[in-house]
Amino acid sequence: MPEAGQVLDLSEQPFDCTKQQTPLPLAQWRHHHHYDRGIAMYLRYALAGALTLACSGVQAEDFPARAITMIVPAAAGGNADITARLVGQEMSKQLGQPVVIENRVGAGGRIGTQAVVRAAPDGYTIGYAHVGTLVLHRFLFKEQMYDIDKDLAPIGLVAETPNVIVVSQASPYRTLQDLIGASKAQPDRITMTSADPGTTSEVDVKLFIAQTGAGVRQIPYKATAAQLADLLGGHVDSMMENLPPLIGNLKDGRLRALAVTTRKRVASNPDVPTVAEQGYPDYEQGAWSSLVAPAGTPPEALARLNQALNAALAAPAVSAELRSRSQEPLGGPPAQVQAQVDKELPKWRSVIQAANP
Repeated sequence: MPEAGQVLDLSEQPFDCTKQQTPLPLAQWRHHHHYDRGIAMYLRYALAGALTLACSGVQAEDFPARAITMIVPAAAGGNADITARLVGQEMSKQLGQPVVIENRVGAGGRIGTQAVVRAAPDGYTIGYAHVGTLVLHRFLFKEQMYDIDKDLAPIGLVAETPNVIVVSQASPYRTLQDLIGASKAQPDRITMTSADPGTTSEVDVKLFIAQTGAGVRQIPYKATAAQLADLLGGHVDSMMENLPPLIGNLKDGRLRALAVTTRKRVASNPDVPTVAEQGYPDYEQGAWSSLVAPAGTPPEALARLNQALNAALAAPAVSAELRSRSQEPLGGPPAQVQAQVDKELPKWRSVIQAANP
């Protein structure tokens, strides 16, 4: 039997029905193979799993035989929770079994992710992960609760989400330059909230301060609802958070958007300028998400989950709902998760190290 992390190369040896393949941990897509071979490797890998099933007499449709738990390391009602429930509901139709959402909050998402790592690697527990989980945490926390590269197996990318800087309608700040100018004139007096430490919006504020020279004082919150309540109540001055949960308040006029963090303006709020077009051309950041499973999850289960995820994202109702909330459906093979991680690592390493010398 092969060692954990070994991949059968079908181009070099015949398939042996007596051998069961072990799925690659997250980072081994990068460490064991060249980047441009990722998708081809994934196809060989999926075929190996299918042949194993055929030899053993087990049919792919035997998985799943019961409900699947998707652990979301964020509070109910936030962007991650809403997205996970939307995608999970459609995945349940594809899989023929319920996908049950379980919120595990704390430590910037590490509590929930640790629960995924510790779960039985049988395909019945999966996790919703984001750039914070897979990239930022390795630079933010000296003590790691798990090995991000070795303890998780990728399923696929879910969606990309813009962040937005907002103030209340009663705020004196009409533009991003108003806010930045006031914060520079009175450093640490103007406040900007974000999500819990270790999340994308929390680190996006650090990137915003580094690239604009803003003198805002950052205040992290555990939940979007609490940030919003304090902003509308006049207890804080501004807020950096995922756009989707705030769209309703923007439409009814309770909030004023000063900027979105993506390179281009977003379809749901086309009148809101980007940070880049307001004098900071190097600023660009979106929050992407993915699904992961415990390392050691059988390849046939990972392949079935990836298939269900891609089908869910391609469903017209799901893709339309995501886009109405300014999210872009992603999908693709598991190798694309590691490709996204590799793309983000250099930028965030430098930003976080500069913010925490």
